[in-house]
Amino acid sequence: MTTRKRVDPDHARLDRVVAEARRAREEREKGYRAQALKLYPWICGRCAREFDHTNVHELTVHHKNHDHDCNRRTQ
Repeated sequence: MTTRKRVDPDHARLDRVVAEARRAREEREKGYRAQALKLYPWICGRCAREFDHTNVHELTVHHKNHDHDCNRRTQ
């Protein structure tokens, strides 16, 4: 019979991982897709399919004027 030693977690490392994940989320939220998903309904403009949290990753966000360099909110 073997006994396992209890290993204490490295709290400093865990704090760094959590901080990095939060920074990454904040950067994603600054992007056009995240902004568009907050502003517009989760409905496909072509087929009118509705999306929810389980399948929103399938929804493609396109620029209204097809200009990928134009990231203004009002287009």
